[in-house]
Amino acid sequence: MYSIDNGNVYWSADGETKVIGPETRTITERIDNDTVEDISYTFDLELSEYVEQSRETRNEPDLSVKSPLELKLAELNVACNATILAGFASNALGSQHTYDFDYDAQINLGGMLNAITAGLVTESFMWKASGVPQLHTPNVFKAVFADGLAHKNSLIERYWTLKASVLAAETSEEIDAIKW
Repeated sequence: MYSIDNGNVYWSADGETKVIGPETRTITERIDNDTVEDISYTFDLELSEYVEQSRETRNEPDLSVKSPLELKLAELNVACNATILAGFASNALGSQHTYDFDYDAQINLGGMLNAITAGLVTESFMWKASGVPQLHTPNVFKAVFADGLAHKNSLIERYWTLKASVLAAETSEEIDAIKW
């Protein structure tokens, strides 16, 4: 059996009473990215349920929704990072070889360059090129490092150029047309 007391709905049976909730409640439902609808309900004792009393539509932008511009910039950023991390090619050994360039590889490349620059490494050493350890002189390694830096910088420059195009675009169609 339901009852209402002090604005709350109660259910009682077998000597036990439970609070169901407030006598009136309003639920907000999103209609689209800019609009919500407030639906007011009142508990009806005869029907033993909440009954809709009114609906009111109002403007309330969904702040979690990203604009086409924000989505495109995020897409370009992800593509740029993925391309950088995929690795690069260098002819420093006399023929083209590929080098890893994930975060750990970049740290290791920088560390080895620092060791060479500090004079801690002066002789040839093994470094992975095209997935196989290969002998690198300090000067060859500097050229490999320069190629990796050029790879990264050219991709970052490409990102900034594309970002400027996105920011200059005037329509969603123009934004969509910009590709990595």
